[in-house]
Amino acid sequence: MNETIAVILQEFSLDLYRPIVPRDLDLGEPLVPRAGNLVKVVTGMRRSGKSYRLFQEMDALVASGVPERRICYFNFDDDRLGPVTPSTGDELLETFRYLNPETSPEEGLYLFLDELQEMDGWGRWLRRIVDTTRATIYVTGSSSKMLSSEISTEFRGRALDFELLPFSFGEIVSIDPSLATYRSDPVHAPSHQAQLQALLDAYLDKGGFPAVQDLPRPRANALLQSYAQRVVAKDVVERHNLSRPRVASALATRLLGLNARQLSVRKIENDLRSAGLATGRGYLAGLVSYFEEAYLLFQVREFSRALSETTTAQPKIYAIDPGLALANSRAGVSDRGQRLEDAVYLELRRQNPSAREGTISTLHTREHGYEIDFVIGNALDDTPYRLIQVTERMDEPETVKRETRALWEAMRESRLDEGLVIVGNGRERTYESEEGRIAQVPAWKWLLSSTATILDK
Repeated sequence: MNETIAVILQEFSLDLYRPIVPRDLDLGEPLVPRAGNLVKVVTGMRRSGKSYRLFQEMDALVASGVPERRICYFNFDDDRLGPVTPSTGDELLETFRYLNPETSPEEGLYLFLDELQEMDGWGRWLRRIVDTTRATIYVTGSSSKMLSSEISTEFRGRALDFELLPFSFGEIVSIDPSLATYRSDPVHAPSHQAQLQALLDAYLDKGGFPAVQDLPRPRANALLQSYAQRVVAKDVVERHNLSRPRVASALATRLLGLNARQLSVRKIENDLRSAGLATGRGYLAGLVSYFEEAYLLFQVREFSRALSETTTAQPKIYAIDPGLALANSRAGVSDRGQRLEDAVYLELRRQNPSAREGTISTLHTREHGYEIDFVIGNALDDTPYRLIQVTERMDEPETVKRETRALWEAMRESRLDEGLVIVGNGRERTYESEEGRIAQVPAWKWLLSSTATILDK
């Protein structure tokens, strides 16, 4: 028996984390323990709530009558473990069975393996456990690569993947029992509307990472900055054995400051060289991919039938969280409009968990090159089916003209008769023309609405 693992197992209790705030991410019904089960894999950035989502699942199992002696939770990111190898995993199962001798192999186990990517060779080890152990298995990891090359290589369709982002605006509203009913209220009294607008303002400033919700702004900023630094150090520099950590850190800060704007690797290269950091475009492009892999940010590309990897079109960058973007921006920079656009992108991503890559894109009209913030559709067959603009206000006639003319033109070119404007601070209204109809919806209402869901076509 491994004494360190025994101590870690004995220290854990769900009571330490109750009451557990439920998350919207649905993992489906628990599978009956057996050998060869599908593995449920939850990925997302560190500190986004993956462990608590496992606790939520464990709490539901206990409530359904599963004894805790059959439930094994273990965090492989515990620094007491030292180097984590497949032997560590074997010792975990051996130690858990030693501490719970009344649990027979025929009953089966529920295994909750947190941050499993910390184990060298985790894929092969997990495949062996799946094939030889009567168990229901949940895994979390802080790298999207777990859901791409590594999972597909080791499991080939034997894993179900789930992406967990920080709290959505709807989840923030639901945390307060006095506000929870607002989420499902289709009418919303004027007093509710004002309260929800204030909550949205706070959400765009602080974001949705669970641990920052009750902190004053300065402490929240410091914590969010530390989150970004840890992702760079742990999930990028250390994971990929990079030799230029200062370049990685400087690039991450600049990318988070680019939130909801186009990425120009060439410009960033020039800026970093001017600051005395020697680098190259190829190295920087690789870092951007690593940041995306670690869920620090996402790239959204132009909607195009070309789909060429050699395209010169510049993607837009979206941070994992609007609060994280603000905390890592230059002092004095607000960029509320960009953080609103970021929140809309993240909601589209949440509501489309099985969407193909490229389902959420940006678009420029063919005639005049007007930009549409988001186009939902399949670029493979050039079929957009929803067009969305995001803007802070629609009070001024020039703003109305600018935002709607882009939609009218895109609707005409795409043969769509509906468009949507999500406004950060404003009222509901409708614009009509021979091209069709544009609905204007306050952001707080859209973020709470089930109409945010877009089916994967």
